[in-house]
Amino acid sequence: MQKMSAIVWDGRQYPQGLKLCNVEKPEPPPGWVLIRNRAAGICGSDLHYLSGAMVHQVPKRNFPAVLGHENAGEVVEVGQGVSEWKVGDRVAAEPIHPCRALGQTLCPACMAGQYHLCKHLSFVGIPANHLLSGGYGEFSLYHSSCLFPLPPHIQFEEAALLDVLACGVHAANIGQPSPKDIVVILGCGPIGLCTLQTLRAIGVRNIIAVAKYSFQAEAARLLGACATFCLAEIPDAVLKLRNLIGAADQVYECVGGSADTVEQGIEICRRGGKIIVLGFFTSFRSINLEALFLNELSILSADGYSMHSMQREFDIALGLLANGQADLKSMITHKFPRTAWQQALDAAFQREVCHSLKVIFNE
Repeated sequence: MQKMSAIVWDGRQYPQGLKLCNVEKPEPPPGWVLIRNRAAGICGSDLHYLSGAMVHQVPKRNFPAVLGHENAGEVVEVGQGVSEWKVGDRVAAEPIHPCRALGQTLCPACMAGQYHLCKHLSFVGIPANHLLSGGYGEFSLYHSSCLFPLPPHIQFEEAALLDVLACGVHAANIGQPSPKDIVVILGCGPIGLCTLQTLRAIGVRNIIAVAKYSFQAEAARLLGACATFCLAEIPDAVLKLRNLIGAADQVYECVGGSADTVEQGIEICRRGGKIIVLGFFTSFRSINLEALFLNELSILSADGYSMHSMQREFDIALGLLANGQADLKSMITHKFPRTAWQQALDAAFQREVCHSLKVIFNE
């Protein structure tokens, strides 16, 4: 039995619940591929798990778990029947594994092209869905249909963030903004910055970004926001924003957690406008339903990504990156080897102090 190095989570809060150890190296079954994770991003949802906010979602049978769903690497072994991949291929890895990848009869969501809502969903590095070892380990299994060839000019580190960019693609496809729309992005972490870049790529130019910290606001400015507001520097930023623009046609909520950003979106949006929610909320939030009704606002959720116009949104994101319409490299502020896992997670948790946008493990 071969072993691999992995950062293993036992369900307790960070840092007590994590340790670097050797675990069993997976072997690819028929139709599957084993990749060596050359880069793996630390996602905000990973931090939610490790802080205890989402641990209740994980069945006890799924512990111990190896997190990490933002991955890219190279093929090291292929299962029986796999002919489209060979050892040494550089790949971007889509973590979502729906019916088609699991050999199940297609469920209604998959038949509708909404495979991210699949009732059989298995997700690499997300222990709430299934125990598929993630990028915090040396190797991960992927179904052959969930891998994409990397063009030579794209680095593994950039490709690891395609999962984040695909979320921005999905949100834009949900929102369907027009180029003349005034759009506000609440939250300038990786999700917000990727949403900003996607909107820019489809022709939206009037984009105002609201960030919690000044370094996030600066990143949004460099990536194309026409105006930025920093909550740390302007406590009444939402009011000043409303005074500046009047009202937004669309608001993209990219914060989640325990923030009141949906309510802020209701305050900012014009009558008949749209609020697209990307942030994952870890607590119940109250909103003004009277204002929502009287202003006929639409609140739309954008959870993950799947298909749009017969194309996978992960593939659309790869196209944006390959064509230079998205800059993921500039979002990577901190890199660590897997052996320095505590420094990496400290940097991710302490973003205000470390000025971290995206922290990755690289090998």
